[in-house]
Amino acid sequence: MARAVAVPQLRWAAQPATAGWAALTLVAASAMPWSRAGRDLGSWVADSTGLALASSSSLAAGVLVVAAATLLAAVWPGPERTRGAALAGLALAGVGLSALLVALRGTPLGPGAVGAVLGFLTLAGFGLSASGWWFVDPFLSAAVLWAAAFVLLLILLPLASVVVASVWVNGRLTTEVLQRTLSSPAFFALDHPGTARNELLLAAQVGGVVAVLAGVVLWRLGWGRRALRGAALSGLAAAALMALYLGFGALRNSLLLAVVVGAVSTGLGFAFALLSERSQLPTRRLMGPLSVLPLITPPFVLGIAMLYLFGRRGFVTYRLLGLSTDAFFGPLGVAVAQILAYTPIAYLVLVGVVRALDASLEEAAQTLGASPGHLLRTVIWPLARPGLANAFLLVAIESLADFANPIVVGGGKPFLATEVFFAIVGRYNPHEAATYGAVLLALTLTVFALQQRWVGGAFYVTVTGRPTGARPQPLPGWLDWAASAVFALWMLLVILLYGSVFVGAVTRLWGFDYTFTLRHLQDLHPQGWHVLRTTVRLSAYAAVPSVVVGFLIGYLVNRVNFPGRRALEFSSMLSFATPGTVMGIGYVLAFNQGPLLLTGTELVIVLAFVFRNMPVAIRAAVAALEQIDRSLEEASTVLRAGASLTLRRVVAPLARSALLSGLVFAFVRAMTAVSQVIFLITPQHNLATTQILSYLEYGSQGRGAALASVLTLLLVAVVLTLQLFSRRLDPRTAQLGAG
Repeated sequence: MARAVAVPQLRWAAQPATAGWAALTLVAASAMPWSRAGRDLGSWVADSTGLALASSSSLAAGVLVVAAATLLAAVWPGPERTRGAALAGLALAGVGLSALLVALRGTPLGPGAVGAVLGFLTLAGFGLSASGWWFVDPFLSAAVLWAAAFVLLLILLPLASVVVASVWVNGRLTTEVLQRTLSSPAFFALDHPGTARNELLLAAQVGGVVAVLAGVVLWRLGWGRRALRGAALSGLAAAALMALYLGFGALRNSLLLAVVVGAVSTGLGFAFALLSERSQLPTRRLMGPLSVLPLITPPFVLGIAMLYLFGRRGFVTYRLLGLSTDAFFGPLGVAVAQILAYTPIAYLVLVGVVRALDASLEEAAQTLGASPGHLLRTVIWPLARPGLANAFLLVAIESLADFANPIVVGGGKPFLATEVFFAIVGRYNPHEAATYGAVLLALTLTVFALQQRWVGGAFYVTVTGRPTGARPQPLPGWLDWAASAVFALWMLLVILLYGSVFVGAVTRLWGFDYTFTLRHLQDLHPQGWHVLRTTVRLSAYAAVPSVVVGFLIGYLVNRVNFPGRRALEFSSMLSFATPGTVMGIGYVLAFNQGPLLLTGTELVIVLAFVFRNMPVAIRAAVAALEQIDRSLEEASTVLRAGASLTLRRVVAPLARSALLSGLVFAFVRAMTAVSQVIFLITPQHNLATTQILSYLEYGSQGRGAALASVLTLLLVAVVLTLQLFSRRLDPRTAQLGAG
């Protein structure tokens, strides 16, 4: 269990800060507008200040009275615990009164309301710390309340809005839309009326056969009574997979795609991770740059390339093979594009797992006479199982959430992510879209639960800190060559696909006229360049808050003990584990009216970026903090430095490599985002990824390829620059250079 950093509660040291916050809260609540007119964030309503509202609203007057009382409590020279308890009670009452006033007025929030709520939250944190209810620094106590408020408002509220909108229609609770959507053949159907066979019976028969065979095999392996349970689970899994294969509809397509892409990408990622760490061939040196390239480009760029190479007029299928086929214009094309795009994600997860395997365990097993197959099954596989489960979870979620590839190369087949989009844009039915979003959310949580169930509560510690002279065993020759051949094929395909996009950007008309031209690049003026500048600007706005908020929450959940710590950590990670399409529709439902009216503004796009990418900064912060000795923070505390100063002067410099990695990731993911912002863009606030999709939708493939090429080159330049900057900041590099 994480220990709380003990911070002496100095009676008079924190009092000026408390009094200053109380004064700011009173000024915000009384002198600043509580409302704004419409979506314009600067259109404040002048006569909505707290003083103006107090003349006609007893609730507003109560807020001002509480704000004044908190100022008196902050400067009252009484016992600190008593003062802290009074301050905490008054501030929490101020939060409740302010929220009630905002809800009853129903007008979009102005700076007065925001300042009052945040000010009261800060004072509540100071009060809880001073009263001794929370034995943490006042800054950290206030940070906990701020983080909880932001997570509740910007993660949990949108997700709850999706679930509620699926059953709350026209002001009443009903399951009509839910039942109609889930019973529609577009969602899922198993028995096809056009076939003579009974698909449901066939799936049950396959499940029964698999259950019997699995039971026999498990019994012979010595499972005993457990063989019955294993056989039943195997039969159910086989029946479910057969039903998915035989059925049709959005649920079937998305689930089958997620299973196939997750399994293949995880397998390839594990093979490439073994190659990276244990191969004796020179191809291992190519693993780094080629594994990162698909991560710094929009995933649907590979979908565009699939059309260029393997479409009806594709260079390979039509020009080289003389085939005019739509085989890759459908689920097969989507699967190939996703596997190529998401295998690097699995690789980056698993390469650390393979690197952390204790080689002495392998040597011990070989000394005891274990064969390579037995070694793989009994040593490497159990130790790699958590990493494999994590990789599969991430890839499956990315596949379920992928919106652009099914649009580009899906061939009109329904997928859950695309049905959310068409329900909003095509059928103008937000309740149907919410139903599809709720299904996606349920699937994601189910995959997460299955992953936790599979990994279980076992411990998988291999890094003990004790020195070992063992060296990792190299791959067997045949496996090394086979895996290298697969990687070479993967590498060749990726190079061809990306090359086709760049060539398509300077080709007059792909498939018909390959004459060199710069017309597509010239046609990006002015719209294409405008959306690219907007994308860079909004991504830059979101990158720093993503890292700061994520690092702060990571510090809180790793270093501070407070009630609800695990709940805050889990809720903070939900935005990353949830498909972007669900978060996008959630933001539309939660922030399209009332006090939280934010749709149509740049702010809602920035917030979507921040809280979508923040979990990566949380995990990076936790990983970095695990390597920082707590005694450094305790020494800073002994020297009477507050938590904010310790974070700024001690912790942040030691974790700057993780912070910079989080910054790069947040910027790149924001630049390439599409599913979570497809519902939030407007003609005034369009983004590069959605503009590329728009070009493709209207048949301008050349301009789409041109903008995608520019975006890819820009991101490569940004990542290389930040990596060079990171090396300059690394103290170990500096020491080597000085030596």
